[in-house]
Amino acid sequence: MNEEISFSVVLHEEELEGRTVFVADCVELGVSDFGDSVDESLRNLKKGISLLLEEHPEKVLLLQKREPVLLTRVVL
Repeated sequence: MNEEISFSVVLHEEELEGRTVFVADCVELGVSDFGDSVDESLRNLKKGISLLLEEHPEKVLLLQKREPVLLTRVVL
């Protein structure tokens, strides 16, 4: 990848094997990863997305949309 790309990320905490981890979800690609800190989860997500785009470069088109992402919470 020569060109800088950006993507939307939703972060949340989860319990995994008795410890708290931070999960980072890429909204546009449906890719997730986690880590023991926010920074680690974002680093891991970036690595995962880089690997995905190496194997499937056509998916970069999904990241070229500049439409805003709406995040909301729904209560049942």
